[in-house]
Amino acid sequence: MKIQTVNVIEYEGNDLVGIQSFSDDEEGNKEAKETFRDIIKERDSGVTTEDLDVFTEEGYQEQGDYQIFLSHSS
Repeated sequence: MKIQTVNVIEYEGNDLVGIQSFSDDEEGNKEAKETFRDIIKERDSGVTTEDLDVFTEEGYQEQGDYQIFLSHSS
């Protein structure tokens, strides 16, 4: 059985830092997007709302050797 999820995945260099998975429904997508944005804000206090909107739309942000992804899976 496959489970539909939306994931917030973090890498630092070649190392997996963390994965947080949420249900792929309206509530889960909202939680995943909020988590994605919150993590970026914690790492970069100067990030703008416009930047966050772009990163969320792209599902990706990179800062040095750190990367964060917002990804759907099944």
